[in-house]
Amino acid sequence: MPRLKALTTSGAAGRQLLEDTLAALAVDGYARSGVSEGGDWSALISAGRTGSLFDEKRVTVVEGAELLGPFPDALEPFLEEEGAAEVILLVYESAPTKLFSPETRRKVGFLRAGTTSLAPWERKGWIMTLAKGMNVRLSDDGAAFLAEMLDDPGELRSEVDKLGRYAAGEVVTGDMVKNLSFDEGKSRMLSFLDAFCTGRAEEIFSCLEHLKKDDSILPLVTALYNRIRPALYLGLFPDRGGDWVRLVLQIKEYPLKMSREALRHYSARALSDLASGLISLSWKEKTSSAEGWFGFEALLARCMESGESK
Repeated sequence: MPRLKALTTSGAAGRQLLEDTLAALAVDGYARSGVSEGGDWSALISAGRTGSLFDEKRVTVVEGAELLGPFPDALEPFLEEEGAAEVILLVYESAPTKLFSPETRRKVGFLRAGTTSLAPWERKGWIMTLAKGMNVRLSDDGAAFLAEMLDDPGELRSEVDKLGRYAAGEVVTGDMVKNLSFDEGKSRMLSFLDAFCTGRAEEIFSCLEHLKKDDSILPLVTALYNRIRPALYLGLFPDRGGDWVRLVLQIKEYPLKMSREALRHYSARALSDLASGLISLSWKEKTSSAEGWFGFEALLARCMESGESK
């Protein structure tokens, strides 16, 4: 039985929503089986029920879904919820909710550009699918927090992208989401990391003064370690090249680019010492030997001193 998703796709943002939805479904193993325009509800639902148990997962796009008219209540029992082998994407120019009865709406996923009309219990799953399509490892609690606080697909897409760049291949946790997306430091962290990698001392310490308002140094320690980790591999295995590092660490081009920048401004030995120091500092913060911001700044200063001597 098919799963229906109704997309309101007017304007450029709407078409982007369609492409993103198709991309996310492809990641989940759905193959595009065709595009139609308008048609008949009975024939459409019947086509979604004809596959065998061994068929691959399919997604069909129906453009001009307004031509189908109101959804017949008699067909509601033949609809399936998430996980169906057949997904039918209904493309509407305007919000189609009035074309479905209240009972049927519970089985239909509604999406529109600029906002999401998914029911709250469906929103987290949509975000997880979005993250998977963007190759971002988003934790369950991270997705739940985003679902609770945001409902704009464009804003969600931007946040998931930023969080993915920050995590640099690691899992995006709920704490990361809280620290980066919903307080004044949401962009300050990324600004600090980029400033460090490109050797902009004034910006480094400007950002650091704001970040020091946080009682814990652990989020920044983790972020900086993740950011310079590809540089360690580039320094240790210079003959392997960036493609090998990207494959081994499962990272995107941006953190690799920033790691190359870091190696231009600091020696490989200094970055290795900084990484070791960050690991040690993280352990100490979880014991009675905590050094706090003083210890972090000392590590930072030693590494930056190596940059001045290059």
